[in-house]
Amino acid sequence: MRTLFLTVILIISVTMSSKTEEANMLIGNAEIVKCPYCGKEKELMTLASGNTFGAQLWSDNKKIAPMLPIVSPIQKCPRCKKYYFERKSRHGEGKKSSSELGELTFSEWKEAYRQFVSEKISGKDKVDLCFWLIHSYNDHYYRNSKSLEPTKADYAFFVKIVLSFIKGFDWTQVNHPLLKAELYREAGKMQECAKVLKSIPYKSLQDYEKGIYNGIKKRMIDNDSKVFKL
Repeated sequence: MRTLFLTVILIISVTMSSKTEEANMLIGNAEIVKCPYCGKEKELMTLASGNTFGAQLWSDNKKIAPMLPIVSPIQKCPRCKKYYFERKSRHGEGKKSSSELGELTFSEWKEAYRQFVSEKISGKDKVDLCFWLIHSYNDHYYRNSKSLEPTKADYAFFVKIVLSFIKGFDWTQVNHPLLKAELYREAGKMQECAKVLKSIPYKSLQDYEKGIYNGIKKRMIDNDSKVFKL
């Protein structure tokens, strides 16, 4: 996950596929994952090929590509209902394909967070978990057919997760921390957002980065904390 941030902080840098590229994706043999708590196996989707045609890019560094679906990095066991990391639980390849992604609702992501905290999660695992939780919160409240008003409890939880991610992530490898400014803005920390933006040399930014910078700054001035589409 960290490599997303090393040279350009937002995935706008991903090259979009041309219209002549085949729009279909090909599903490969399923990946088998095994619950580390009860041993229950399940099969998840893998892709033999896919593309980013028609992808949406968002200010919280999320990309949604219809032809490149992503298996949830946290899976919920269908038997014991415990949560576990997909990357740590791979158990071979199935003989047939699967369309299962194991996507979690925002409520399930919160359950997973509470479970992992009780298990003393730390380091990169906790940073990654906070990053995915930020996306899930924005999926639930803003990236849907009907924008919802966050509850006070959920927004307080979101702010806690954002600050935990900002504190835990290694920003020393990032030249232009636009995502850091953006997340402070989404957490309602407008003064902190302004400080980060001020630290970024605007003239050295690429044109698309300037567009992101200006989008963050305008919404910060308007005291708008909602994620936005790039």
